[in-house]
Amino acid sequence: MSDILSQDQIDALLNSQGFGGDDGGGGAVTDPSDVFSALLQVYDIFCEQAATVISTVLNKKVTYTTELCEVGSKDTVAEKLPSVMLLLKVPLKGEVEGLFYILIEKKNVAILSDLMMMGDGTAEYSEDHKDAVAELFNQVMGAFTNTVSGEWGGSVNTDTIEVEEFDPDAPSLKFEEHEMILVSQGIEEMGDSFITILIPRDLSSQIIDKVSVTTGGDDTGVMADSVGLNVSELDDLAGVTAFSEPSSSGGGGGGFGMLSSASQQNIEMLLDIDLDVSIELGNSMLSIKRILELAPGSIVELERMAGEPVDLLVNNKVVAKGEVVVIDENFGIRIVSLVSPEERIRSLR
Repeated sequence: MSDILSQDQIDALLNSQGFGGDDGGGGAVTDPSDVFSALLQVYDIFCEQAATVISTVLNKKVTYTTELCEVGSKDTVAEKLPSVMLLLKVPLKGEVEGLFYILIEKKNVAILSDLMMMGDGTAEYSEDHKDAVAELFNQVMGAFTNTVSGEWGGSVNTDTIEVEEFDPDAPSLKFEEHEMILVSQGIEEMGDSFITILIPRDLSSQIIDKVSVTTGGDDTGVMADSVGLNVSELDDLAGVTAFSEPSSSGGGGGGFGMLSSASQQNIEMLLDIDLDVSIELGNSMLSIKRILELAPGSIVELERMAGEPVDLLVNNKVVAKGEVVVIDENFGIRIVSLVSPEERIRSLR
């Protein structure tokens, strides 16, 4: 079989996956299959990064797989996400500008948030879970924007994700004015579910332009009119993004499982990054007059009681508490407790 798919083969593949057909009358798209293929390239990267980041945070195998891309459909969303949903507003800045949206069921948010807080994934949904899922996908977006920045040769950034209630019967956005990507989510021991990504036409046009620039004009067999990669490159990409179940003999097996070695290497690249670590003995609030009166010998009383643990801060966030010790004439602290994930999430506000 040739390493390069013919356009007929590409069209057949797209049609078999439900990517072709009418654009729903909502936009000026001349070839919907090309639009959907380009968007799938980008959001396959999003799914890869989401799986890597969330698997690491939850310490569980998590997979995200794009199932289909088509014009936004309220009926499809109602079928795949039948319970009460939240809307995540995800901003992009830089090479592309705009918001895309993630629709996710509250029960799914509760599972992710509870696992993130070291629970067993059975907690009932609460308002605190909004902050947790926003922080989780903020981390995903950091990894995603770094990857596409490298691929597009320019800076792509994100900002704080906003989370709000979503009612599909009285939507604040019109489904038919967006391209829609249905994504299946699998969490180890928790079953499968779906999330939906909605991309406004103006943002999808910007993304398609970037994909066209990075894949077009290559005479070495790159499929510039559709996927943008030849078969061997797709195989290489699949090897990087795949999850494999370790076998009893220690080798890889089929299906989805542990992070691939390439993904693990990506995480290990972060391990040498320096972070600011500081110790806070306590604090106090003083008037300007009192501060001006400070002189050698002045005593400032802190709010913390003698013998109370001090705070260990990483990048100005409290992550642990400890007791002061002396090591070879240097001060240090002995960790006595870690701040719970739930307390860390609440401190983000």
